[in-house]
Amino acid sequence: MFFICFKLQKIKKDLNKTKPIMKKEYLEKVQTIDDLITAFYACLGGEPGEKRDWDFMKYLFHPQGMKIGYEYDINKNFRPQWIHPNDYIERIGFWFNNTRETAFYERELGRVVETYGNIGHAFSHCEAFHSKEDMANNKPYKQDVKSIQLAYYQDRWWIINMFWHGVTPEFPVPDRYKKFQQFP
Repeated sequence: MFFICFKLQKIKKDLNKTKPIMKKEYLEKVQTIDDLITAFYACLGGEPGEKRDWDFMKYLFHPQGMKIGYEYDINKNFRPQWIHPNDYIERIGFWFNNTRETAFYERELGRVVETYGNIGHAFSHCEAFHSKEDMANNKPYKQDVKSIQLAYYQDRWWIINMFWHGVTPEFPVPDRYKKFQQFP
């Protein structure tokens, strides 16, 4: 019985760590799928050492949401790798704030959104840059396609899961992801 009580206390404590910060200016940015995805891309960008608004990043994701990257693991196997947004922020936040020597900016090139009731899905095609100059000169160092699952409740949209895959010669970007489209 003691173990069960201890375990429940730990779960409650862990859930409190993932509870999003509520700010009025945040709520305005999650009223539509378009606003939410635009805000996601904007909150990651910045110069080396520039502080990001990690509370806002957490706010965009449902507390049980996940980020899933299709990447190489330490054994060089190309596979999905799951990470909770809080762990992502802890890891990438340190790197952005202390280690990264170049800027990081992303620009969305196209998006296909479909909704049904209170659920939504977006395929988002984006590219990443090491500087504002690279972005102005259209010199990305990589491109990704993101699959973003969304839910509308509590008077706002939430990112439930975000899954991304790098664009490669083997996996080129489908033409339908190269423009902005919305389907009811």
